[in-house]
This record gives sequence, C-alpha cells and structure tokens, in this order.
Amino acid sequence: VLDANCLGCHSKLAMAGLRLDSRAAMLKGGVTGPAVVPGDPEKSLLIQAIRQERPELQMPKGGKLKKREIDDFVEWVKAGAAWPEAR
Repeated sequence: VLDANCLGCHSKLAMAGLRLDSRAAMLKGGVTGPAVVPGDPEKSLLIQAIRQERPELQMPKGGKLKKREIDDFVEWVKAGAAWPEAR
C-alpha cells in the first residue's frame, strides 16, 4: 500500500520533507513532525492523513484508501510499526 500510494511523492522526492521508504525516515518525519509514533496511532500523522481527518492533511492525493487498508495501518502502528530488515 505504501509503495502504490505514497512512495511516488514520499521517497527520493520527499514532498514536505517526508520520506516513507524507511522506518527511520517515518520516525524522523517531515516539516510537520514524525509521521509515525510507534504504539500510538492517534498521535501518528500518517494515520491522521490516511483517515483524512484534517483538511490540510489528506493523503493519498489520488483518493482515500479502503477502510481495511486504513485499519491495517492502525494495527501496524499499534504493534510498533515494525519494518522489514534489509537483505
């Protein structure tokens, strides 16, 4: 879901200073702060953006994700936002 909906703008291009192509980058965040607060989806800007709760923070630009995709992101953040190790 990240690859298909987010990385076009939030990898090397780093719109708003935000990269979502590594856990470290998400924890660092962009101009508005950390994208993810592990264990706390309510404080995670990524969750707020994909829920499209705030008019100034609505992602992805192509339209809202499916409810199941949003729920999966919430559970992932609750579980600590683990990231696969590079091989």
